[in-house]
Amino acid sequence: DPLTNDSTILDNLFSSLHSSNDTVPIQFKKCCYGYCIDLLEKLAEDMNFDFDLYIVGDGKYGTWKNGHWTGLVGDLLGGSAHMAVTSFSINTARSQVIDFTSPFFSTSLGILVRTRDTAAPIGAFMWPLHWTMWLGIFVALHITAIFLTLYEWKSPFGMTPKGRNRSKVFSFSSALNVCYALLFG
Repeated sequence: DPLTNDSTILDNLFSSLHSSNDTVPIQFKKCCYGYCIDLLEKLAEDMNFDFDLYIVGDGKYGTWKNGHWTGLVGDLLGGSAHMAVTSFSINTARSQVIDFTSPFFSTSLGILVRTRDTAAPIGAFMWPLHWTMWLGIFVALHITAIFLTLYEWKSPFGMTPKGRNRSKVFSFSSALNVCYALLFG
C-alpha cells in the first residue's frame, strides 16, 4: 500500500507461508510458495546459486524515515539482503538507491475503500447557487403561478371557477404544483 507502506496485502498474492505438515517429505518442504518463489527457484536453478529466504523484520517495503531507509530497501542497502523478490513497487526514491530489474509482472489491481456515510443536510441541493439566486427563482416561480392561474381562468376552454360547473377547478395551488413539478421534477 503506497500510503501506509504496508506490503502484507499484495504479498499474499505472491507468496504465502506454509504451516508445518509432517506428511510432506523433507525434500519437498519449503516455507513459502507463490509466483515470486517459483520465479526465484527457477532463477536459482538456471544460474546455479543457493538462497536463504527470510521475511524482513518490520514487514515493510521501505521508505526514507529519520535519515535512513526502512524495510526491504534498508536491508538491501545495509547488506543484510542481496536481493529482494516480492511485489515491490518501483518509485523514484527507491530507484535512486537500489537497482531494479525489468518488471516481470504487471497488474492493475485497485483497492476500493468505502467512504464514510455522511448524510447530506436537507438544504444541500441549494449550495451551488447564492441565496439571492434562490430568492429570485422563488419569486419568479410564484409570479409564473399567478399568471398561469389568471391565464387558465381567462381562457374560454380553461378550468375556471366561474362560468362552468366542473368538479375540478384550476386554482393558484394547482398552478404552484405545476410550477414546482417543472422546476424540481
